[in-house]
Amino acid sequence: MVGLALLAGPATITPAQDDPAVSAPNALPPGLPAELAARLASGGPSGPSPRPDDFPPLDQVTEGYEKVVSMLDGKPSFYTLWVRKRDGQMLAELPREYMRQKHYIALTVASGERFAGLQSGDMYVYWKAFDKRLALIQPNVEVRSNGDNESKASVRRLFTDRVLLDIPILTIVPMGGPVIDLDELLLGQVGKFFPGVRIANPRLATIQTAKAFEQNVEVAYEVPTDNGQLQTLHYSFSLIPENTGYRPRKADERVGYFTTAYSDLGKYADGESRVRYINRWHLEKADPSLKVSPPKQPIVFYIEHTTPIRYRRWVREGLLYWNQAFEKVGISNAIEVYYQDAASGAHMEKDPEDVRYNFIRWLNNDVGTAIGPSRVNPITGQILDADIILTDGWIRAFWKDYFQELPKIALEGFSPETLAWLDTNPQWDPRIRMAPPADRDLLLAQRARRGPQQLGGHPAGLVDPRLMGDNEFDGLVGRLSQVNGLCLAASGKSRDVAALRLHLAAIADDPEKNGDSKDQEDDTPKKDEELLDGIPEEFIGPLLADLVAHEVGHTLGLRHNFKASSVFPLEKINSHELKGKIPFTGSVMDYNPVNINMEAGEVQGDYTMITIGPYDLWAIEYGYTFDEKRLKSILERVSEPELAYATDEDTGGPDPLARRYDFSRDPLDYAENQMRLARYHRGRLLDAFVTDGESWAKARQGYEMTLGFQVSALNMMANWIGGAFVNRDKKGDPGDRDPVVVVPASQQRAALTFIIENAFDDNAFGLSPELLRRMSVDKWLDGDNFRSALNDEPAWPIHDRIIGIQASALTMLLNPTTLRRVYDNEFRTPADEDALTLPELLDTVSSAIWTELDEPGDGPFTDRKPMISSLRRNLQREHLERLIDLTLPNGGTGAAQKPIATLARMELLELKAKCDTALEGKDDIDPYTRAHLLAACELIDRALDAQLIYNTDDLSPSPSRSMIIFGDQAAPSSR
Repeated sequence: MVGLALLAGPATITPAQDDPAVSAPNALPPGLPAELAARLASGGPSGPSPRPDDFPPLDQVTEGYEKVVSMLDGKPSFYTLWVRKRDGQMLAELPREYMRQKHYIALTVASGERFAGLQSGDMYVYWKAFDKRLALIQPNVEVRSNGDNESKASVRRLFTDRVLLDIPILTIVPMGGPVIDLDELLLGQVGKFFPGVRIANPRLATIQTAKAFEQNVEVAYEVPTDNGQLQTLHYSFSLIPENTGYRPRKADERVGYFTTAYSDLGKYADGESRVRYINRWHLEKADPSLKVSPPKQPIVFYIEHTTPIRYRRWVREGLLYWNQAFEKVGISNAIEVYYQDAASGAHMEKDPEDVRYNFIRWLNNDVGTAIGPSRVNPITGQILDADIILTDGWIRAFWKDYFQELPKIALEGFSPETLAWLDTNPQWDPRIRMAPPADRDLLLAQRARRGPQQLGGHPAGLVDPRLMGDNEFDGLVGRLSQVNGLCLAASGKSRDVAALRLHLAAIADDPEKNGDSKDQEDDTPKKDEELLDGIPEEFIGPLLADLVAHEVGHTLGLRHNFKASSVFPLEKINSHELKGKIPFTGSVMDYNPVNINMEAGEVQGDYTMITIGPYDLWAIEYGYTFDEKRLKSILERVSEPELAYATDEDTGGPDPLARRYDFSRDPLDYAENQMRLARYHRGRLLDAFVTDGESWAKARQGYEMTLGFQVSALNMMANWIGGAFVNRDKKGDPGDRDPVVVVPASQQRAALTFIIENAFDDNAFGLSPELLRRMSVDKWLDGDNFRSALNDEPAWPIHDRIIGIQASALTMLLNPTTLRRVYDNEFRTPADEDALTLPELLDTVSSAIWTELDEPGDGPFTDRKPMISSLRRNLQREHLERLIDLTLPNGGTGAAQKPIATLARMELLELKAKCDTALEGKDDIDPYTRAHLLAACELIDRALDAQLIYNTDDLSPSPSRSMIIFGDQAAPSSR
């Protein structure tokens, strides 16, 4: 979906300079009449205002039209509308005072696409007459001056407003406003409102909505788009209220709010020229004298009638979680919730697209998505309306295609620096290594065609400020409305639901796990529990409420907090002390994974958040407190552990706690719990998960789900190596915390040990001949199954899948960014304190991967019982090639590259010596191992010789090895 998000505000502001569409402040739309274009380009006055007697009379213009009367009290509406339904024609009279007003146009695709109902965009505009034409103009709000008169005059002259379009005036109502052809405006110039939408035949357009109220009008047309699809385009015109008493509040980096920002070129002090306001609602006490008062005007949400009745109470509960936060700042029942219901007719007259109403909308589109956008006043940051979208796909997630999911999981938390390096070193890239062999050449060719990407393809570098929802960073930059981009909370919930379905199926006949045992505490789902769509209500209900609370938080102005899950240790989360009483993380604004306890505490704790957390209370206190004198003391609580905060742009940094989908104060405990969970389910796939009459393909699906647990745990722990905790404290805040604190060496080593044991050991994958013989696949040539039916072999590709995971684990450990961070942390740590060093990291990885050279085991070795297993041979070859890459000039960038290269070369020399020793005088080595070690020796020799030829001291680009090895197969290198 596309929507136009246009910059707006007073006439003293500039557009975002990185958007080509608005890069020129005086840009004029094509097709303007020559006289008007010349007048606008010259910046001269518009001339005398048009008079009513210059036009035909109103009754002549509106002949055959019917006036729209929506106001029961007879008051005039904001725009006066006339419609002629037989041919979809509509006229509108602008307000009499239109020249002194700022208008807001909210845009929604209301039907005809998978995400219909999601806010598409908005415009903050004013109308200006030029003889017999009206121009729709976007005020410039990005640059202002609140300084001396000279700076104000300069800013007004340099940063002018922008004409978006123009339209003829049909007539002017005496003592009223100009009349325009509304369908010519909204359909004839639809691309100005909905970029990308093309109407196939305007004559087939029909009016779906035409409602006029005192401060807004709602207009919608159903049109055939260029592919024939019927879509409903909804336009909401409203008056931006002024002088409402709303006071903007300055943003502070210690608390995560969406912001409305501008440059003030009248200020010169450091840090003053960029002004940021938080986005929030205008809430006031009905009685300011009371400590706790009802609001003068509450935030009212309507739950759309399309929401399944069985889920409505949980949606409502998630909304109302937030009232406790507002009560702490003195407002009771700040949020009110009502059900729209088709059966009773309750609130069915309200359109969700109407800007006066806030809706939670439910889409049955089989996509796992939730998003909570809001529209804001671009001058002050005041939130004007919100519409939350929930979809059903995450609830119906029976399993995930984990070989589409695994590359995403493996890349979680990678920095732009790492992604840029992977882009030029595809043999390191999990997106290539985990792809099916048949797809790799295509992926490499596509990558070569597109060339380098900004920020290495990091989502922040792919932002299109006109779009919403295609990218997690859309809505965070370049927009005025707060749309928070692609919120992935529902995607995580779909993995949670799939994991729970796996868990429930596996424990169905396990008395120790399903609550049937007399000794088992009543803390897990029972077989006879009430189910909602096949899942116990006690799980899916709170999970839905948690998701709703997350999205409501966005509509209140709050950004993600990906550090909130670090409040409690896992053992305490699964304790009587917390269960059902205290939320187990600091915030619902994190992507908190489902809590399935596998021997990590005394009870099965809450599966999900049961209310908002302490950080949420604190954030609302800062944003909505009425006593501005308390703001300083509120912010000084930043060092309290339960108020930890990090957001989207922090997830690619060095802080291992600033990440999505991790859990507990010490995520190593959670990672080990996930591996216990994986081992438990792998042992029960054949007997419990697949039942009589079901396809054996389900065993494959279940196993791949456990690989998801495993890769997520590996990725989570890899972030600890070279990590540094980042604090947002300011100088003088209580606690006197350093902004950067190196992760203790003991924690880094524990993380490294976890990865070695769970990625490089053959037993870590739980594979057996019995399981492998039953991991088949179903093939259907319909819908989304067509590609997998051709691409997936019935026999699971063992070596290819495992080396893909192991190669990704090596990337997590040995990519240049991680190695640089380890190297830099050595300098940050005093010399008399323990630190994980580069030599230790490289040597530990090498020793773990080449263990057979130091401890060859007992022979004799044969083809069937080789000295080094096939999985380990693949891993060793992969590791060898990674070391060679690191010795090359393009093995990294920056000052750390040289020591990394020399240490990698030293590792190669030591490996060569070990391989030579293993081959000397041993006749009982099997052919597989002998060939493998001979090839390793030869490769090392050639690599070291090549370095002499290519002169590694030269910083110019240098040839790399000519082959990329995928396990036991070779593919051409793209470099």
